[in-house]
Amino acid sequence: MNRTTNWFQFLIAEKKEGKLRKIFLFPLCLLSFFYGLLVRMRVWFFAQGIFRSYPLPCKVISVGNITLGGTGKTPLASFLAEFIKKKGLRVAILSRGYKGEFSGLYGVVSDGEETFMDARQAGDEPYLLSMKLKGIPIIIGKKRRISGQFAIEKFKSQVIILDDGFQHLSVKRDLNLLLLDARVPFGNGHLFPRGILREPLSQLKRADAVILTKTDQCDNIIKLKENLSSWTLDRPIFEMNYAAVGIRVLKEKNVLPIAVLRNKKIWAFTGIGNPESFHKTITNLESQVLGFVSFPDHYWFKPEDIQGLMGEGEEKGAEALVTTEKDAVRLADLTTGRIPLWIVCIKPDFINGEQKKFEEFLSVKLGWERMR
Repeated sequence: MNRTTNWFQFLIAEKKEGKLRKIFLFPLCLLSFFYGLLVRMRVWFFAQGIFRSYPLPCKVISVGNITLGGTGKTPLASFLAEFIKKKGLRVAILSRGYKGEFSGLYGVVSDGEETFMDARQAGDEPYLLSMKLKGIPIIIGKKRRISGQFAIEKFKSQVIILDDGFQHLSVKRDLNLLLLDARVPFGNGHLFPRGILREPLSQLKRADAVILTKTDQCDNIIKLKENLSSWTLDRPIFEMNYAAVGIRVLKEKNVLPIAVLRNKKIWAFTGIGNPESFHKTITNLESQVLGFVSFPDHYWFKPEDIQGLMGEGEEKGAEALVTTEKDAVRLADLTTGRIPLWIVCIKPDFINGEQKKFEEFLSVKLGWERMR
């Protein structure tokens, strides 16, 4: 089924499926039941104080989601960090360092000026943040209470952003931002492993605000917002897309205008959670997509992968290989071929003037003036 199909139509189709499929899915349903039970117990333990949630002596913003796969958490964390920095406040980003090789208690990926880890050590997302953000420390560590305390002591951080922090309940937060992919906000509506939900929908109420991403690819955004209101208890809902703003050549710093993709014959590839979204982006830029190859999320590309892609692209007459910023950090050590490798740079783009509303919401919730 096309990922751009309306979510509600998708659920209706699910209910019409035959008994045979239900029999095959029974083991997954059973696992989902026990997974959901464990998740509910964990949340209840934190709510009752059996598991402790620790405060940090600064403002804490969590950016997270309730599903597996990409919803655009890291680009939003980057946007928030830049916005807070412009307010004259010291901000740091904490990440778990998913898929990174670093195993210490905490580690400094970047102090805001110098980068101390590569993508393999830090994980692709923290490393990408360290490349994009200047003057903003990036710290990794599984126990973000500890890495957060380090950020406060070392960098005098006044605001800490938890990248992918919705499920990280051991740290109290002042603001809980929940991102949902507007195309398929809850997948098939089932918990992992039957579906892509990380938590039951009842946990949506923990969010202070919901940010719908990729709204330009949603068939019925009004209906989606109406249905969300019953779960989120009328929390504010913001709409956001990710706009392509430029093209960078691998291993070069200069950025080309996004218009260079228009009418170009390209061979695209990616290893992210939602490859369909990237395919939609480059198609909307009026490029001629001769081929599109999807690798697993966080996939570490090998020389033979790129050589194979180059060969396929050249054979079909492609003028460039094209990939995402997140993929590019996993290509730094690889050499390219006779055709260039272009990286599509993106930034969050709030629609209908909602960026101003979102910034006002942040200011009211966090009280910038009192922190200066």
